[in-house]
Parts: sequence; C-alpha cells; structure tokens
Amino acid sequence: MGNINEKVVRNNYNNAKEIYASYGVDTDAIIEEFKSIPISVHNWQGDDVKGFEGLEGVHSENVVTGGFPGAARNGDEMRLDMETAMKYSPCRHKLNLHSMYAEPGQKKERNEYDTEDYQNWIDWAREKKIGMDFNCSYFTHPMMKDMCSLASPDEGIRRYWIQAGRMSRKIANDIGASLGEVCRNNTWAPDGTKDMPADRSAYRMRLKDSLDQIFEAEYDAGNMCDCLEGKVFSIGTECFTVGSHDFYLAYAVQNHLGITMDTGHYHPQENVADKISAIMPFVDNIMLHLSRGVRWDSDHCLIQGDELSYIMQEIKRQGLFHKNVGIGLDYFDATINRVTSWIIGLRAAGKALLGALLEPTGMLLKAEEEGELTRRLALTEEFKNLPVNSVWDYLCLRESAGVGIDWMDDMQIYEKEVQMKR
Repeated sequence: MGNINEKVVRNNYNNAKEIYASYGVDTDAIIEEFKSIPISVHNWQGDDVKGFEGLEGVHSENVVTGGFPGAARNGDEMRLDMETAMKYSPCRHKLNLHSMYAEPGQKKERNEYDTEDYQNWIDWAREKKIGMDFNCSYFTHPMMKDMCSLASPDEGIRRYWIQAGRMSRKIANDIGASLGEVCRNNTWAPDGTKDMPADRSAYRMRLKDSLDQIFEAEYDAGNMCDCLEGKVFSIGTECFTVGSHDFYLAYAVQNHLGITMDTGHYHPQENVADKISAIMPFVDNIMLHLSRGVRWDSDHCLIQGDELSYIMQEIKRQGLFHKNVGIGLDYFDATINRVTSWIIGLRAAGKALLGALLEPTGMLLKAEEEGELTRRLALTEEFKNLPVNSVWDYLCLRESAGVGIDWMDDMQIYEKEVQMKR
C-alpha cells in the first residue's frame, strides 16, 4: 500500500464516522449512495480534441495549449489511458464520447457515422460495467465554413451538419438501449462571428431551423435524452455566439429538452450553482460539464474549490442526484500528463460529491425554516471543517483507488513505460 498506513486510515474513518453520526449522518450509507452516482469522463482530454479522422491541418475551434508527449493515437491507446485513469478514482464512472472518435471499418464522412462505428467503445463500456454519454462534433472539420456549421448561410454546409446531428441522436439512443443506462446526447456548436454581424437574427433562425430538423425524431427517454450547451464566446467568435445561453435555454424550454451547463462557459463572476434551481423547473434535464475556466473558457484541469463544492451542494440540497441531473468532466490541457489530469479532475469532482452527500443538510434546512439565520450561517461554516478527507481516504482504500498521493508513483511508471514509448 505504499506509504499509507492502512490502520491509520481505518482509525481515522471510525473517528469521522462518530463525528458525522453526532450530526445524524450515516457515513456507510453515504458511501453506498456515492457509488451509485456516475461521473462522466470526457474522452477528448486524451488526445487534445483531435479525433481519429486524420484531419491534419484542419482548423480547430478548440484551443489546446502545450505538447506533452504520450497522447493517445487510436482507440486502443485511449481506452487503456481511460481505464488507467478510472483505476485511481473511487467514483462510479461513465464514458463521455465525441463523434469524431468513431472507428469505422472503412473511411466515412462524419455525418455518415452509425452505431456500428462506435462498437469498440460500446463493448468496452459494457465490459467495464459503465454507461455512456455522446456528443456530435460540430468542429475541427473541412465542412466548417466561416466558423459556422448549423447556422451557416451555405445550405450545403448546413445540410451536412443537420444529418450529423440526426445520426448522433440515433447513435445515442442505440447506446442507451445497448448498455441499459440513459445516454445524454449533447449539442454544442461553436458557430459565431469574430466581429459584429449586421443580422444576428438570420444566424439564429438558421440554427433554430437546423435544430428543428435534428430533433424531429422521437426516442425513448429511457435510452437517450438531449441537452443543449450554450456559451458566452470563443476564440474567433468574440463578438457573436449564435448558440448563446439565452438562445439554447429558450429553445430547450419550448421543446422540452435539457440544458448542458459547462462551468467554463459563463462570465467569471457568475454563480453556476445558483442556475441549477433557476432552470430545473423548466427543462427536462441538466448535464454538468465541470471545467476550470481561468479568465475565460480555458479548460484548465478541474481542481477542488468553492465553486465546485457549491455546485455539488446545490444538487444535493435540491434532491437532484437521482433525478434528471448528470455530472461530467470537460477540460483539456496538454501542458501536463493527460491521464494524470483525468485522475486529478475525477478525484476533485469525487471529493466534492462526497462532501455534498455528507453534509448534514437537514440541520441547515431546519434552521432556515425556523428563521434562525444566524444559526444557519454558523452551521454552514462549521460543516466546512467536518472530516471529509478521512471518509474519502477510507473510500479510496476500500476501492483500491490509491490513498493520498499513493497513485502518483504508479502513474510515473505508466508514463515512462507506456506513454513515453508512443
């Protein structure tokens, strides 16, 4: 077990268990609940959002900094990397896959991909006993024109991406049916203009028409649900983003769809946790893409922090963990080891999730209902120092996921013996 004393970990957990019990929290029950809530791991972190289509030299709408060696070059390498990352996370996992990572038997256009082209991923997920989420990749492709896909004034371009979107929903439905777990199909397109357009409405009416066509087919909600992801701006679309938060929220409400909330897609001072209860009564689903935006949507590796904790707390306090809220990661950083970055982000999200589940929320709600606002604030502060780490270490020990920094030695070996030989 490396440098970690197993006896100390178990003793610390037993002490923490007593402390939490004094607040009415059963840590054993919370650990079992924790293991029932999946965190969706984004595959595109593993190769800097390049995909498997061999489209070298094509403009990418995703800015990835750095050139750390050892990126996955194919599906087998990426699945091995993801399996390694999941090994050092005690969380329950899902796979979140972009359509540009298809593995067809022969060369196909992106809008021709069908379920069979993702069979390797589906079989891998089934073997690992995990579910999948899916995304149509409306970017990094020759059929992007003037930073537009679904909102393009070129009807040929627009038809291409409408077909890709239709197929994405079919594939997601098939994935959900095959794995027996709901597949969230996410729609994000980087469409926009660098400078100010003269007719914003024309772009948005084309996007609306494209979405209307994509969402014509109805699928079993037990297999697949749709979510729309907005954004403030991107590099190259600083002045106008067609699929803004307002646009997608209005479209989702009107058409009974879900919303994806990427924590890097808002203004730095916006409170993403506050948005959950604001929109949940009006949309069918919420998908969270957890990222760390530094000054803008920079997609830094997720780490622990107040914002992440507040988001998990809000989901817990609203009773949404077992309803229509999904949790996923979404970041990419090529200045550090990509697999290690997965592990750091997964462990950060997992610890925030565990901390939220362990919170004695009933005491806060009771103080609020009785108008004891001073007591509510005092309890909020006191709960921040409850021994979450002792429960987390015990969970990692129980799941053989590496306690403390134990896993880092294994990752250094993996980096040297596997990644650096690519």
